[in-house]
Amino acid sequence: MEPIDVRTMMNAAAAGSAAMGAVDGAPRLERRKRLTPAALAVANEKVQKAYSTVVISGVVRIVDFVLLTAVGLALYLAYVLPGTSGFSWQYAAAIIGVAACAVVSFQAAEIYDVQIFRGQLRQMTRMASSWAFVFLLFIGASFFAKLGDTISRVWLSAFFFVGLASLFAERVVLRALVRRWAREGRLDRRTIIVGSDHNGENLIRALKAQDDSDIQILGVFDDRNDSRALDTCAGQPKLGKIDDIVEFARRTRIDLVLFALPISAETRILDMLKKLWVLPVDIRLSAHTNKLRFRPRSYSYLGKIPTLDVFEQPITDWDMVLKSTFDRVVGAIILILL
Repeated sequence: MEPIDVRTMMNAAAAGSAAMGAVDGAPRLERRKRLTPAALAVANEKVQKAYSTVVISGVVRIVDFVLLTAVGLALYLAYVLPGTSGFSWQYAAAIIGVAACAVVSFQAAEIYDVQIFRGQLRQMTRMASSWAFVFLLFIGASFFAKLGDTISRVWLSAFFFVGLASLFAERVVLRALVRRWAREGRLDRRTIIVGSDHNGENLIRALKAQDDSDIQILGVFDDRNDSRALDTCAGQPKLGKIDDIVEFARRTRIDLVLFALPISAETRILDMLKKLWVLPVDIRLSAHTNKLRFRPRSYSYLGKIPTLDVFEQPITDWDMVLKSTFDRVVGAIILILL
């Protein structure tokens, strides 16, 4: 008896199933898990691609540094350089030092936050105070280093006022961009709540009560069918059961899964996590109603609501930027070589 070729049998079976799936040339339809009408209504909504707030803040830091360096260098080339015998590296060092100190000072003043970018008066006053502090620090350092005669006072004054005006103009443009992105939903974290009970109601109300929150609650999921599971939880519809979350995530963008269950229900939480760990989203456990408190470093916060991190999204923020850049550069090199 000749030996049986397992690979040939598998290929034949696959070809047969493909042939059965096509009738009169019609393509085989993928069988997808059915969702509730409420979940389908949410999944069918048009969703814009999200922008990372971490990347936006990082880009603004780079723009601030480049902008201030360009302003200082342009003023030096226009006013100081024509009256000297050659390029002075002292001015170059001073420009780079002032720009770097300004970025550090802005960071200390906590104005590199997307919520701050949306405002107008608060970020402008903080920026002006930080910019003035940087120049006072530079003037004091130049005095003790006896560099007062080598640095032009006219250039220094122009650098202060032109740099401040440039920063204000940049923030006005940034404010308009951030507000437009916020209206389009690009800065929102699309969130689903696990637990359609009183804990879920309290959590949703606490999230909605926060000002300038980037949390967009899509709905709640719960396996229970008894009186403890509410059909609407603080105005949010129940979209289905835990098994429906994976299929729901395939049809629409989800950024955060937030458990509204107490820590004491660890067995139930672990059973749910076994089904949800495959999702490329952040999974957190709400801790705002727990009486057991951990060390402050153990928590991450959604506004003022403490949460415990369970799983983190694998590729986010700058990792996604690096991966996208790497894919494009390597792909272009391969295309050129081939």
